[in-house]
Amino acid sequence: MPTTSTAVRKGTERPPPTRAGHLPGTTARNRAYARSLGWDAHLPAVRRVLDRHRTDWDWTVLGAETLKWQTAQGISPADGLIGPATWALLRTAAGVAGDPAISCQLPEYGPGFRATGRPTHRFGRPETARALLAVAAAWHRAHPQGPVLHIRDVGRKGGGPLTGRAAHRLGLEADLYPVKSDRRQGPTNWRHASYSRALTQELVDLLRNNDVLPVHAIFFNDPEIRGVRPLENHDNHLHVRFAPPPSPSSPAPSSAARRSSAPALEVATPPRLGVLSAQGKAPYQFTAEDAEWTARFVIGESGGRDDADSHAVIWAMFNRYALLTRPYYRTFNAFLRAYSTPLQPVLKSWGASKRNMARADFVRTGGTFGPPAPPGIPRGQRRAYLDLQQRPWAQLPSAARSVAVRALGGAIANPIGNATEFGSTYVYFHDANRRYPNPDEWRRFTERYAAGMGWRWIGPVPGLDQNKNTFFVQRRLAALPVPAVRVLAG
Repeated sequence: MPTTSTAVRKGTERPPPTRAGHLPGTTARNRAYARSLGWDAHLPAVRRVLDRHRTDWDWTVLGAETLKWQTAQGISPADGLIGPATWALLRTAAGVAGDPAISCQLPEYGPGFRATGRPTHRFGRPETARALLAVAAAWHRAHPQGPVLHIRDVGRKGGGPLTGRAAHRLGLEADLYPVKSDRRQGPTNWRHASYSRALTQELVDLLRNNDVLPVHAIFFNDPEIRGVRPLENHDNHLHVRFAPPPSPSSPAPSSAARRSSAPALEVATPPRLGVLSAQGKAPYQFTAEDAEWTARFVIGESGGRDDADSHAVIWAMFNRYALLTRPYYRTFNAFLRAYSTPLQPVLKSWGASKRNMARADFVRTGGTFGPPAPPGIPRGQRRAYLDLQQRPWAQLPSAARSVAVRALGGAIANPIGNATEFGSTYVYFHDANRRYPNPDEWRRFTERYAAGMGWRWIGPVPGLDQNKNTFFVQRRLAALPVPAVRVLAG
């Protein structure tokens, strides 16, 4: 059983064993990268990140320390080279340049969690936020009566050094309190009587098994907890380090480069993509651009996972486009970009702008909404969504790409009938009552909400968690055969 003696210095840890000595060719290649990428002008900052205590630097040591840093951060491949991918992360960690991808602010509270750190310290990458929210949602399903999870520091907007902290620089780390045994909230430590080892182990397992972003390491000092590493000063919190997503900060390739190096879009061509069909309507042939925007839609609306919720929201869009809105939009992707809030260049709804205008990542585009909006609500969009809209296909999560291609290829069954509307009545109840509903309250609220909108709730669907997104059928579509829309394989 490991003990805290394996920690090397306050705020650092010894990475897993790596190949000893200098990697052949590293010096020459790092010299070339230093000139071509320009990091030779920032060597002091680079060295402080790699090992702020070392003084005997040369090119051999630089390669060895880079290899250790890459391994500790979960960068693959770990090769000792400060090439484009590693430099994109290292320059952010050193504070040389901010990373616009680190712009997603964790909300103050939600199902299963509270974020109790400073608002300025709650910024991470979109994948990090989605992973934490997915873990919290799973925790809430398992423990609807509490306790809730407490999430503290993630990082600052744009990344870089966090005051008084050696870590939390890349938007990939988060601190969580261990879980208490009495359902109460607040800090504890693994030696205190209020600490629950069983519940904390359950939390560690949820973190490690999340399907959004792999966990590289969790640091916590309870020697009986599986899946953690000891680290000095980590008796009272779990420090979670997620693995970097592929090329998280690489510059977006040019249009020509994307066309010439886009094998991912090659799978989005007939016969892999199908035809959208509805009785009495002209068929519509899906395109590679439809697949790309469907993947972005899944990320923005359901977290990018290949699960029942994503399948359902895609089918709601198929139904809506085929039955209602195709006369107004020439392509399916044009419809998605107009309908979906995360895909709109500027938010169409003043209500959406009002909810988001206080966020640090809200980008004002100029002007304000007119009546019936209250005075002074600015037009704009969240930076995280603008970044999502620009992210190339090859940099979108593989799960989102897979579900998009399979759905548009006719390989995903329709779980929601003729539903064309969705929204979270679980959240709507909270907005109205400042608390989340129990199952009976949620069902009554959902049925009343549907009646007020002139819709019909589809009812429970096995395997579909409608606390995330609740699905409704318009009354005028209720008489149609089910399903009225199909995707025919190409």
